[in-house]
Amino acid sequence: MVIADDTPSDEFTSVQAPNVDHFRMPEKTGYFAGRNLGLSQVSTEYFLYTDDDTYIRDDTRLDMFVSLLDKTNFHLVSATFEKEPRQMFSSTLHVTGDKDHICLLQQYEPNHFHEIPGFPGCYANEICMNFFMASTNEMKSIGFDPDPALARIGHAELFFSALGRLRTAACRNVIGHNRTGPESRPYARFRFPGEETKSLKNKYSLFKHNLACTQIDWGTTKKTTTKAKAKK
Repeated sequence: MVIADDTPSDEFTSVQAPNVDHFRMPEKTGYFAGRNLGLSQVSTEYFLYTDDDTYIRDDTRLDMFVSLLDKTNFHLVSATFEKEPRQMFSSTLHVTGDKDHICLLQQYEPNHFHEIPGFPGCYANEICMNFFMASTNEMKSIGFDPDPALARIGHAELFFSALGRLRTAACRNVIGHNRTGPESRPYARFRFPGEETKSLKNKYSLFKHNLACTQIDWGTTKKTTTKAKAKK
């Protein structure tokens, strides 16, 4: 297990142990920078990524993930968070606009393309949850952008970079999600940093991927649509 930890000094606790490499990073270095550090230490064919608030249940099938990557041409496969709405474990991207102004619409309806032959409950898609198994070499070829704009929040940005390069899948393979632990309230200060940080992330993502806008269509799950536009 590799842990990349940018916890502030007054809250840091070492969990170094046999079979655990706990790397202490400069404070608040960031989300994607930590992923890069962890990935740099992987030498196996595949790796499993998880956030610190998810856990493997007795019925989670990691062996099925390995089998899917071994037997198909997919590079990344993700799980389903317990208690999430049925369509939230996966989404697709719809390209809109014209030759000068391209927009990416993240869709939860439809939330996948087709079921993968031989793997019931697993579907080809384009964006998935933050619990996934992936090809180490293929992911290293893309990496995780460590720019400060993505230090506090970032998710779809990985999959924007992976478009046309990684074949991704999502399975109804359930994992646990702990949102109510004693540390959840102080952690929320970092997890939900505010509108200024969100605006910086959105502007950076638009510039990097040469987009005019990005948009999330929550379908029937939520009634509102969130949208980011590039400014002239």
